[in-house]
Amino acid sequence: MLYNNNRGEYMKYTEERKPIINILFFALSMACLFIMPSVFYTIMRMFFEDSLTLQFLSELFAIVLLFLIYYKDLIKEFKIYIKNFKKNIPIMLKYYILGILIMIVSNLFISMIIGEVSSNESAVRENLFAFPVYTMLSIMIVAPLSEELVFRKSISPLIKNKWIYAVVCGLLFGGAHLLAGEFELINLLYLIPYGSLGFVFALMNRETKTTFSSITMHCIHNTFTGLLLLITYSLGVL
Repeated sequence: MLYNNNRGEYMKYTEERKPIINILFFALSMACLFIMPSVFYTIMRMFFEDSLTLQFLSELFAIVLLFLIYYKDLIKEFKIYIKNFKKNIPIMLKYYILGILIMIVSNLFISMIIGEVSSNESAVRENLFAFPVYTMLSIMIVAPLSEELVFRKSISPLIKNKWIYAVVCGLLFGGAHLLAGEFELINLLYLIPYGSLGFVFALMNRETKTTFSSITMHCIHNTFTGLLLLITYSLGVL
């Protein structure tokens, strides 16, 4: 259950579980994102040669495992999402715009210092331009689902205070994106733009009472940025 600071009462939209179970679910979620896809890929590599397809299937495998962990919660949250969708649109936009503003300003500041994009961003662009269909499917579907379930959903029952929860989500989300590329100390600055979305997505979920709010906005964000990169690349801008 999550704690509603505004009303001072528990919001019964997730399964009531003992703290140790929530910690176990968090650990399992991390394993689903960082370990199980590699295990699945290694095993299936013995039977299939198409590495790109296997990579995508490995990511889908992780999502299936995450849904199996949280399916009871997600069924309830999806009902809330559908029921309150129109009412929650302004809330979702409010937090998303805030996150985007922080991201834009911080990226401009960092670009003046470093003069280049992060290694994670460079890797994403390289894959996007080389394998546009696969990469678009990955960032449109796989990333929003897996990252929101791991970096928002799994953490939420562990932390009652929404501000501490949002900060922790932002730091873990930003840190994971930094670890995905080549790490250099100066790249810690990218915790701000990456973490800003994690921060606002966490607040969004607490206020709307459903993880599907951040999944929706995460999907929209990735789709828009992916298409924008492809368009600018095709025009020779990048």
